[in-house]
Amino acid sequence: MIKSFFQKIYASYALLIFIGIFLALCPFFYIFIWFKSCENIVHWIYRIWGFLVMFFCGLRYKIIQKTKLKPNTNYIFCANHTSYLDIPTMYCSVYGNLSFIGKSSLGKVPLFGYLYKTMHILVNRHDGNSKKETIERMKQAIDKNKSLIIFPEGTIPRSGSPKMLPFKDGAFRIAIEKQIAIVPISIPNNYKILPDNDKLNVSLKRCIVYFHEPIETIGMTINDLQTLKDDVFTKIESKI
Repeated sequence: MIKSFFQKIYASYALLIFIGIFLALCPFFYIFIWFKSCENIVHWIYRIWGFLVMFFCGLRYKIIQKTKLKPNTNYIFCANHTSYLDIPTMYCSVYGNLSFIGKSSLGKVPLFGYLYKTMHILVNRHDGNSKKETIERMKQAIDKNKSLIIFPEGTIPRSGSPKMLPFKDGAFRIAIEKQIAIVPISIPNNYKILPDNDKLNVSLKRCIVYFHEPIETIGMTINDLQTLKDDVFTKIESKI
């Protein structure tokens, strides 16, 4: 009972930190977002937001890289998805010029939604036209030397555990078409820190981000799509 009470107090505090830091940085977001030449600055402000949220919430995190990624190279980063904490976690962990692929409902969040849909790519998975448009925008982002961050499950599983859902095809089709490497990422603890439920049972676990070796797609064809998808799934699952 006492533990549950303090968990709810901490969860309320964490939510205030999450929103408060974002609001404090909002003027800077809105100043720089109007200038295409300042995109990198906006990404750094997002990153600062992620670091500050982690710091003031007392969350420690550890990045494990199986191999160093090539500088000035764009990738498709694929991670499992178990918590809303995954977004600031990725901002703290992945560097470079990035575009997140997120669900369209994020665009409806006051203030955050406008910034998110301006800088990133939103998709309504129940709308065929939206999915086609998203695929084209992802290709355009790669052509502009951006890396993509995607949660290929398409949603947070409702099982209350890190057990993954089957992956959608989109990221893997694009990786093969553009012959761009995929970096699998395992995030094993975020569902324990900030579970996706209404119980507010937050825990101060260490946030771990595990970068697997990039999987090259050079020479692959669409016939290799399922094999590629299974390979990425297996690597991510091996660390959660």
